[in-house]
Formats: sequence, C-alpha cells, structure tokens
Amino acid sequence: MSLFETLSRRLTKEQLRFVRFLVVGASGVPVNLGVVFLVTVALPEALLAFVSDALADGIGMQGLLAADVRDAIAYCLGILVSIFTNFVLNNFWTWRDRTEGGMAGSFLARLLKFYLVSMVAAAVQLGTSVVLSAIMRDSAYFSYPLTGEYRVYHVVAPSIGILVALVVNFVANNVWTFRRRPVGQNGQDRAK
Repeated sequence: MSLFETLSRRLTKEQLRFVRFLVVGASGVPVNLGVVFLVTVALPEALLAFVSDALADGIGMQGLLAADVRDAIAYCLGILVSIFTNFVLNNFWTWRDRTEGGMAGSFLARLLKFYLVSMVAAAVQLGTSVVLSAIMRDSAYFSYPLTGEYRVYHVVAPSIGILVALVVNFVANNVWTFRRRPVGQNGQDRAK
C-alpha cells in the first residue's frame, strides 16, 4: 500500500488535498532554487553594477549593491518558474476533482488566478528573501561561498520566504482558484 493510499484512508479529503499541496510545493523548491542558482552563476555582479548605481541614484537607495539587484532578479525568476510548475501539478493532481470537465473554469482562467494568488504570496516570499539576504550577507556563516558567488544565504533566504508564503497560497487557491462549483437543490453541480 502506498503512502498516499494510507493517508487517503486516514485523512479527510481537504487534509489530503493540503498534503498534496505540500508535496507539490516541495517539488517547487528545487525548481525555485535551481533557477536562483543558474541566474546567480550566469549573471555576474559586475554586469549589474551600472543598474545598481542607476537605481541607487534614481530611487535614493544609497548603498544598493549589484549583488542586491542580481539576487532580486534571481529570486523573481525562481518564483515565476516554480509558480508555473506548481500550477501544472496542482491542477492535475491536488485539485483534480475540481478541474475535471472544466468544473473550476478553463485551464487558462485557473492559470491566471493561480498566478495572481501566487504573486501575492510571491511578494511576501520575495520581500522576505531580499530582507533576509541583506541581513545574512554580513554574517560569516550565511555568506560562506558554496560555489563562486553562490552563498549559503542564497539557499536559506528564499527557503524561509517560501515557508512564509505557504499558508496564504493554499487558502486563496483553495477558496478562489480551484473553488467548488455551487451545488443545486438536488445536490448536483450547477452548470455555469
């Protein structure tokens, strides 16, 4: 008997859905961190020095480092790619019972809703990641290089950001993106 068969016998439908959401979310972590790694390695700080200087002058953020700009770009791309992979898995597995036959709207409509919900969660994740990176960058432990300019805080900061955004993401997607269809008086789903 598989783990999910065992869980499905012991958990309610919504508890099992949350476990599936966690598994999908966990699968998004290596996607997110992999993109952060690739961008960090491929986009050297020196290339972004002029951008950080222009931003520092333009928005009055003195002390803005090229590393700050590069990290923000890496985190944004990691978030965008992992949102898409998470949507696909959630659509076809976590909320499959609500998406079969177009019950929760079209695939593209759900994708748009998922991105909107995820953008709110992503803002929380990005804010957390950037703030923690700036704090951790001065720590000998967190700034320890793993490879080249890729440091411990490049793993820790976005990982904490991911955890912080988890609850908002699940609740909003469960209630809005993959909502249940209204049930008619005879107990059958009403067509939209």
